[in-house]
Amino acid sequence: MIAEFIATIIAKCCDTQEQQMQLASAGVIQSLINLLHCGYIKAQEAALDALSTLGRENAELADIIIHSKSYDSNQLTTATMIDFVKNKCPNMRLIAATCLTNLYRSNVFSEPFDEIVLVVLPALVKLMNEETSDVQEQAPLVLADLIKDSEDMQKAAFDADIIPKLAELLASVSTKGSETEEELGVPGIGSVEKRKEKIKENSLIALAAATLLKEECRAQAIDNKILPHIVTALQSKYLNVRLAACQCAKSLSRSVSNLRTNLVDAGIAPPLIKLLHDESLIVQAAACGALCNLALDFSPMKKSVIDAGAINKFVEYSRSSDPQLQLNGIWAIKSLLYKADLPAKKAVMDVLTYDSLIELVHEPKPGVQEQAMEAVRNLICGQAEDVEYVIDGIGKEDLLDVLESKLQVTSNMGIEDDEDEPNQATLEAALYIMVNMCILIKRVRRLRELGIEKCLKDMEKDTYLDVRDRVRTALEQFGMVDDAEDDEDEE
Repeated sequence: MIAEFIATIIAKCCDTQEQQMQLASAGVIQSLINLLHCGYIKAQEAALDALSTLGRENAELADIIIHSKSYDSNQLTTATMIDFVKNKCPNMRLIAATCLTNLYRSNVFSEPFDEIVLVVLPALVKLMNEETSDVQEQAPLVLADLIKDSEDMQKAAFDADIIPKLAELLASVSTKGSETEEELGVPGIGSVEKRKEKIKENSLIALAAATLLKEECRAQAIDNKILPHIVTALQSKYLNVRLAACQCAKSLSRSVSNLRTNLVDAGIAPPLIKLLHDESLIVQAAACGALCNLALDFSPMKKSVIDAGAINKFVEYSRSSDPQLQLNGIWAIKSLLYKADLPAKKAVMDVLTYDSLIELVHEPKPGVQEQAMEAVRNLICGQAEDVEYVIDGIGKEDLLDVLESKLQVTSNMGIEDDEDEPNQATLEAALYIMVNMCILIKRVRRLRELGIEKCLKDMEKDTYLDVRDRVRTALEQFGMVDDAEDDEDEE
């Protein structure tokens, strides 16, 4: 059927938004919607696939699609697609679910579209049990796309027990001796082993998406014993499986400390540290991202990371030209310094050096600048000896210059939309640093001489509550010094 072939070609020609708009201007959307009612299943699948690619990350076209109707039907296209999600054919259900997911992700539904939770989500779960063609491979990936970055969708996934089902699917392709075709269904493209690894990869991606934002989802995943399979996947010979495992480990590592302990006890640290030397820079960055959270406040993990020589890799990343690698590198350094004792701080700074840290503080990229400022904050947080160590390392005047520049720039909140300007987190870090410096009276006097106290008073009505709280604390420190000086004068 010619229409089927044309629809298939259209689906392959929508890689960019420009291509999507050119095809739409040629009138293909209405033709594809008409094709949904042709009665020929292969043509309908091709039309759904084309509409799916046209509406992906394109709100303008997605809005046109959801409000369109066929010439010979009064039914909205979304209702037609929901009917296809209930179709007997697994491939049709998958393509229809994918199309609705792409439309949903384009944020074009003005009101809650309940059918996504009530129809599409359960359909994708059932498709994970369909051992035909590549449906079982692709269903977890579509599910991941549907629920990622959405607390509401992840809550719906939790309520529908999707995480245990994903854990079961992951276990079925992770257990040794499970490589028979009977257990995996009819092989898709490639060997049974490659099909098994693809299901493993996509299951891990779906679990990473499902556990990204909600603590109960992470607890449910850990309770369903996925950690041994993640540890094994981190050591896979397949790059994409290693990457997916890193993403899953990172999502789970966002847990509260008692759940992070489970990750460490499961032995997740050694393979992650080993992946810092992976052949792929993308995998290295992902492994580093997972270690950022694990090293945050777990003392044994900090020691393991330092003893394994990971500091050298983190410092190397912080100097990388790759933006994600650089960001993750300084982020990991910041995590190692959080609540670290002075010997651990010295171990990090012996490799990083204060000159490099100050360069990162002045990085044009706001994300890197933020993490570098928070690294300085973590360094200076502690006892008086910690404060003196940082001041001696950076240099008193250089550190004061940094604080002065951050506070003076950000105290004028009329320029807050400039992406090159420090953001709220950078400002808070500067305030934390200053509060810790105020432990020493002589530092407070110098801060006052530089006009820092005036900057703080200008920020007392900042729009952010956390900033106002830090400002209030810092001004209280100035007041305490005044009281101390008055007492000295009386004596």
